[in-house]
Amino acid sequence: MVKKMANKKVKIICPTCKGNGFYRVPYHLTHEETIAQCDDCDRQGHFFIDDDYKPEDLRKKGIIWLK
Repeated sequence: MVKKMANKKVKIICPTCKGNGFYRVPYHLTHEETIAQCDDCDRQGHFFIDDDYKPEDLRKKGIIWLK
């Protein structure tokens, strides 16, 4: 989900935690049930980027993957 703000910032849902602020670590990596806090979005579930980015720049960074 992309939402434009009044100050030319774009709010993007974090693709790592999918907006929750945390994610599950796979069992085979830790051998126990583990939930980790997302460092990509600083546990907010979203982050803001400048409106100057083009979609292909965001795809290269892994932020968006749809056409």
